[in-house]
Amino acid sequence: MAAFEGAVASTQSTLGSETLWYRLVAGGTAPRYVRLRPFLRLAALIESQAQQAIPAAAHELIARSTIEILNLRPTMSYGLAAVRN
Repeated sequence: MAAFEGAVASTQSTLGSETLWYRLVAGGTAPRYVRLRPFLRLAALIESQAQQAIPAAAHELIARSTIEILNLRPTMSYGLAAVRN
């Protein structure tokens, strides 16, 4: 766990866009992490593919990974105003 967090922290400052890491603190059978990277459009996510690579030192410590794309719909969220671009 400390080795993975150290490898991720060593490259955090070199990422061009905001990247947030969260660690599961209760439950689960093994340490689990979630990486969040906000983008306004799917095209921006695809264009930043080179920045998505996990550091080699951290990649060696990963047993399994999955990718999910979440889409915020302000009209279905309580208390959020719709954003127009």
